[in-house]
Formats: sequence, C-alpha cells, structure tokens
Amino acid sequence: DPSNLSLTEGFNGGHWGTLMPFLKACHKQLGEPRRPIQRHETFSLLSKVSPPSIWPESTPIHDLGLVDVNGKDRWDEAIIEAFPMSEDDALRSLENFFARGFHLYEKDRSRADLDHSTSKLSAHLRIGTLSPNELYYKMEDSSLPYSDRKTISRRLVWRDLAYYQLHHFPEMCEKSIRSHYEQTQWVSGEEERRRFEAWKRGKTGFPLVDAGMTELWATGWMTQSIRMIVASFLTEYLRVNWVKGCEWFHYTLVDADPAINAMMWQNAGRSGIDQWNFVMSPTAASQDPTGNYTKQWLPELSNLAPPVLHSPWKAPPEALRLAGVELGVTYPHRIIVDLEGERQTTLKNVIEMRHKNQNANDDRGYDLVLLPNGKETVVFTKKEFRIDRSGNVLKGPQTKKSKGSSKTGRGRRGRVRRVASID
Repeated sequence: DPSNLSLTEGFNGGHWGTLMPFLKACHKQLGEPRRPIQRHETFSLLSKVSPPSIWPESTPIHDLGLVDVNGKDRWDEAIIEAFPMSEDDALRSLENFFARGFHLYEKDRSRADLDHSTSKLSAHLRIGTLSPNELYYKMEDSSLPYSDRKTISRRLVWRDLAYYQLHHFPEMCEKSIRSHYEQTQWVSGEEERRRFEAWKRGKTGFPLVDAGMTELWATGWMTQSIRMIVASFLTEYLRVNWVKGCEWFHYTLVDADPAINAMMWQNAGRSGIDQWNFVMSPTAASQDPTGNYTKQWLPELSNLAPPVLHSPWKAPPEALRLAGVELGVTYPHRIIVDLEGERQTTLKNVIEMRHKNQNANDDRGYDLVLLPNGKETVVFTKKEFRIDRSGNVLKGPQTKKSKGSSKTGRGRRGRVRRVASID
C-alpha cells in the first residue's frame, strides 16, 4: 500500500521518489515482501470457499459498447498467440527464463538480437498470472550472487516505485509531474502528425526504430532496451510530446501498465520525478550488433549487414542495388535528416521553458516539484538543463555539492539510469 510509505523531501541518498531512497524506505518501514504460500495451500483454501447464495447484478458484456475489431487491424490474435495468459504459461515462462537466461541477464539484457536476453515475464506480472512476490523469492533463493542479478532484482523495485509515483500523482499518464514542463514547446500541427504517424507505423527511415515499432504492432511487446530507443527518438529527435508516445504504448503493449508506462514516458520526456540522463542513439545499434533483430522485423533490409543495415543512407549505391534496397521505394527515406540540429532545438526549448519558470528552479539549477502534501522538493535535473537566475546554463564543475549533483552526466557515479519494466 503506497500510503503506508513515507519519503523525506530533498536529497537523501537520492532525490525524492527515485530508486535508492524508495528501496531503503521500503526495507526500513515495510520490511521484506511476504513469501507466497504454496499452491496446494491455495487450492485447499479455495476448496473451502462457498459461492454467494445470490450473485450481484452486473452489466452484460454485450451492453458495454466494446468495439469489435476485424480485418487487418485484428492484431490481438498474434498477441494472444505470443502471450497466452494463464498461470501455467506464466510458470513455464518463469522456469524457462531461469534455466536459459537468468544467469546471463546482467550481461545480455540490452541485446534485442538474443532470444534469451530477457524474461518476457512483464505481461504475466501485469495481468496477474505471476506474482511479483514469487519472482522476487525465486531470485532471492537462487545461487546467483547479487552482483550478477542486481539489475533484474531492482527492476521489480522500479515497478513498485512506479505505483508509488502514480499514487501521489494520479494524473501522471497525461500531465507533467514537473508542472512547468507543460510549457515545453514541441513540434506541432501537420509536422507533428507526419512525424508521429511515421513513428507509430515503423516508417521513420531509421531501421532500429522501425524494427522496434514493427515488432510492437505485430506482437504487443519490445525489449526494454528497444523501448528506450524508440521513446528517446520520439522525444529527443522527433520532438513529439511524450504524452502521445505514452498513449500509443498503452494502446499497443501487452504489458501496458498505467504506472510503469507513465513513469517511463515522463522520464523520457524530462518531466517526471527523474530524467533520463542519456540520449539513445537511433543508429549506434549496440542492442543489435548482429543485425538479426532488425532483419527479422524489416526483411526488406535483410541483405544489408551492419553497420549500414542500421544507417542504409550511408551505404554505397551499388551496395543498396545488390541488396535490393531502394530508399524511398522499398524502404522509406529518413523522416528527419539533421539529428544534431533536432536535438539542439530540443535543448533550446527546454532551457527557454526553464528560464520562464525561475520559481521552479533552485539556486543550483535543479527543478523544484510541489508534492501532494504541499511541500516542495528538489528533483534530479540533467546537467545540460541546469541554469542560473539569468537563464545561463551552468558550466564547469560545481564547487559546492548540490543535492543530487552528477559530475559525470550519467547519473550517480556515472551509472545510466534505467526504467521500470521486467522485460
């Protein structure tokens, strides 16, 4: 119950509402999660439960006004095939992951081109066919040292952190937690529509992005690393409001969760309790070094090899001809060409918005957020967004340690900040 947990405002080993203060508070105030009871005990209890003598009235499903999707848009069939939702399927997936991928997760979790790299348990956790407590103790009871399972263990904590944030900010699915970020200038009008439609349909001309969005539409799922690629591309380079990405993910993801999804997109859009302290490259493709992932979802590029597979506009014309690729015909031209220019526009728009809201900027250049209890707290703010009272970006090392200052630009002690999904 999020209402039973209390976090202190300010910086306490991390900013309010971020992972480490939350984790420490959970251990101190709530203790360890309860162990799930054995299944035979559950069945025994259920066998002793009698149904009500009179069932309560309910609305027939036919009266709910649900849309019956048919034809080419009937994409739920592939999702049901890929993710059968039963406890038996959840347990099979759990055992399969611990047999094949658990011991490799810390090393391979970002690899979209490896089948064993992620657990694919997120849908079962979301729908309730797998208990998070069961997964927690499955990991805790394993012989794997904590250092070799730290990330996946913490992703369960990220999950609860997302619920904690949603409890305090119930409108976070559509409204910025850093309320002044509502004033950020995004691309708009026809250009917004053009960019967003290309992104949704996997037609941006950036193969790794398009592979991810194609997989999402076909199966309702992507690895966490690819979700980060496509989210960063939408907000940082296409400059489309994060709310639109959040809505699309919620519509298409088989593991769509109002808390986890919103927290990821808030942080990607810079308006959450945390901010992604990195920008994901749409072309470096460290998530797909073999190219197998991109080739699987974009077979029209299957005759190209990395690195031009992920940047086909750099391939010599003869190489494209031999591969059967004609840009603009068999595969789209890039939706944007000047990545650096788009990124600089994003940066300029954020700085201008923050300059207009100095009341939400502390004297060290960090954002201030009003909590539901009426108190104000400082939240992590990416170094390139920190400004002084004149609106100038703060330069160089900070002589006085700020609450949450990062000297590396990659989070506390140089670590990349992750997001909340058990993939």
